[in-house]
Amino acid sequence: MGKRGPKPEPTVLKLAKGNPGKRPINKKEPKPEATGIEPPAYLDGESLKKWDSVVPGLIKTGVMTKADVETVARYCAMWEQWVKYLEQCRRGLDVLVIKDENGKVKYMQSSPAATMQMKLATAMLKIEQEFGLTPSARTGIVASEEKEPNEYEKWLAS
Repeated sequence: MGKRGPKPEPTVLKLAKGNPGKRPINKKEPKPEATGIEPPAYLDGESLKKWDSVVPGLIKTGVMTKADVETVARYCAMWEQWVKYLEQCRRGLDVLVIKDENGKVKYMQSSPAATMQMKLATAMLKIEQEFGLTPSARTGIVASEEKEPNEYEKWLAS
């Protein structure tokens, strides 16, 4: 049986909001590395464009680490599929007209493209909420400013 109640909010988002619940912060939470994040090789085309547009902001706000690469890549791949189905729906392939043997319209139903587009939108929304990519998920978040690297960080980067 799973845990009860709503999913815990990521600590980085909780801190960005100023810890509104004033509950203790887990000081032993794993902190995966957030440097050297690269897109997986299987991303290309629209999915790679989405990666390039989303990931820099996630890194800047401190929400994305190396542990999140596959989740964000999955989001980008879903985005590419969503765009494909959107284009089909725009071409009029969003509704199937079912006719009887006389050619009279019997009923209309959503096409597979429209159904898949809705399912992908629902799945993508869940990921967007996890990473603070929706207005309600961003409410109260104060993005951290970029800090000047110290001497050690400069040495590591060289």
